Amino acid sequence: MQDTKINIVKSPNELNFIIQNLDGISSLRILNQSIWESRHHGVGQYYELAKKAIEIALENQENIDIEELAQAYLNLGNSAWNRSENELAAEYLQKAQKLFRSISEIGKSGFAEAVLSNLHSQKGEYEYAFAMIYKVIDEMQSISDYEVLGLAQLSAGSFHFDLESYKDSFEYFRKSTESFKKINDNIGIARSTNNAGMALHKEGKHALGLQYCEKALAIYEELGLDQGRAKTKRDIGKILGSQGNFEAALSYFKESLSIRQLAIQNGTSGIDGVITCLMDIGSVLIRMNRISDAKESLLEALAISEANKTLPKIIKIHRRLSEANKIEGNFELALYHLEQNQDLKNDMLGLETANKIKMMQTRYALDMAQKETELEKAKHDELNFAYEKINIINKNITDSLMYAKRIQTSFLPSRQRFKLTYPKSFILNLPKDIVSGDFYWTTQKNGFHLLAVADCSGHGVPGAFMSMVGISLLNQIVNERGVLQPGKILNQINLALINNLNQTLDEDSGEGIDMSLCVFDPNFSQVVFAGAKRPLYYLKNGLIEELKGTPVSIGFDPYTDYSERTTRLDLEGIEQIFLTTDGYSDQFSSTNGKKLMISKLKELLKAQSKEKCEDQEAFLKDYFYSWKGKEPQTDDVLIVGINLTP
Repeated sequence: MQDTKINIVKSPNELNFIIQNLDGISSLRILNQSIWESRHHGVGQYYELAKKAIEIALENQENIDIEELAQAYLNLGNSAWNRSENELAAEYLQKAQKLFRSISEIGKSGFAEAVLSNLHSQKGEYEYAFAMIYKVIDEMQSISDYEVLGLAQLSAGSFHFDLESYKDSFEYFRKSTESFKKINDNIGIARSTNNAGMALHKEGKHALGLQYCEKALAIYEELGLDQGRAKTKRDIGKILGSQGNFEAALSYFKESLSIRQLAIQNGTSGIDGVITCLMDIGSVLIRMNRISDAKESLLEALAISEANKTLPKIIKIHRRLSEANKIEGNFELALYHLEQNQDLKNDMLGLETANKIKMMQTRYALDMAQKETELEKAKHDELNFAYEKINIINKNITDSLMYAKRIQTSFLPSRQRFKLTYPKSFILNLPKDIVSGDFYWTTQKNGFHLLAVADCSGHGVPGAFMSMVGISLLNQIVNERGVLQPGKILNQINLALINNLNQTLDEDSGEGIDMSLCVFDPNFSQVVFAGAKRPLYYLKNGLIEELKGTPVSIGFDPYTDYSERTTRLDLEGIEQIFLTTDGYSDQFSSTNGKKLMISKLKELLKAQSKEKCEDQEAFLKDYFYSWKGKEPQTDDVLIVGINLTP
């Protein structure tokens, strides 16, 4: 698949006429070839013919090659995808991929996988999308198939763009352009050039981004490709809108929408482009203060998106509807759409993001709890009235804290989602005072798996506030900025805490975080570790070993460089990894009044290492309460254990 210049292809009516008097196998070969030649421009219009080709292929299955059946599957899957028939597209693309693999036709198998990865991304399943597209890129580079390589790089750039990693997205779009240039694929060059322009625009380089998009539009105009023209006109409109030229932007958006709607009528495109145009029209109308018109456009986009289950777009539309209703003064609807946006975003990305609604609720609940705990017991003449007052206050405090606990728990990764990445693992999480200053956090970025266990200063309400700050900073630094080096992540958290809490101006301030942070490579063959007063323990050859972190908490010294103590550890032969806070080892015993100590914790971890993870957690929990007895719990307790054995 090295020559992807536009071929002179037949229209659906012409093809129908040509195959009328041909036998089944001849008809199949003509349909397969013609539909495949249209794979990059208007393939959706061949949807019915692609279905007909499948029927012919199955009727003549004993007399045709596997490749001919696979090609029919691929054409129908690709045509269905272009018409937003996503379930049907996935079914036939998977069939095509398996058949092409069976005959070692890696290029067309990779083409099917590239489209499948886009189907995953449209449903918000970015973990699968990235894993699939990286595999395609590696394979296409090894066989120098520049068409599919360019498509895969284009897809990878789009996934990064969706996740707001614009620098990474531009780099993939640049590589895609180079791949397409090697085979003189002008359609591919136009697509990647246009997308690169939008990545530059998102980075704030509006003039340069506009130049890229205008260059792409010129190519599409020369080729006479309506789908490309529609996409690029829409993107030019977005850049003009960002520069305050709203009327021009609206004009471009409406032109793009007209092209998209006509394409749907002709069966050459799917509904996705219509949704994006309606969203953009709604956004620019908001900025023009035409709120009623904006809501009409956005609600139309929402209805179409919900009918087609395009989750990433549903999320964005709710955000824009929230903004429109807020401007209009309809705060109840604004809050509803904002909550929908945040809940769906968490479902899609699996991330406990720093969500404004939840933070507001958390602050309110914890504020109430803090204020009420500081209330002095009222002194009244009648003792019974005083007791009643105390009971009411205690109930309100407990209710507020329990509500705060539910909100705080929603910020932590669920155990079910944690198990998807770390299937053999346990989490022992024992807060001292309902809400906790200890937290664990995990995410995936660019194929790497990040895991943090942290101990915030204090416990209870103050500790819970700090845990929210820590989780928010981790999400911002890793998921939004794309920082993946653990030492650099700790450095940025450190500076953010100092700047926000003014630690350097108040020597008696005690707000800080101790943290251990791991970055596992995609295959879990290595881990890069950095710590702030917390180590990493690992079990190898029956012994518990330790990697020490920097002996300074986060949030106190702006000149501390946590990168200096960053360690790379080969995971071959390592059976388990443990990340802990100091609550377990610092617990006093009711029997002898002594602390449990780190040495004893290591001994317990080693002794239970052959047991199932669930049994390890249960044993550690039982031992802790047995050791503590009637002694008050000293601190929050958190231990995360991960079994790395196959």
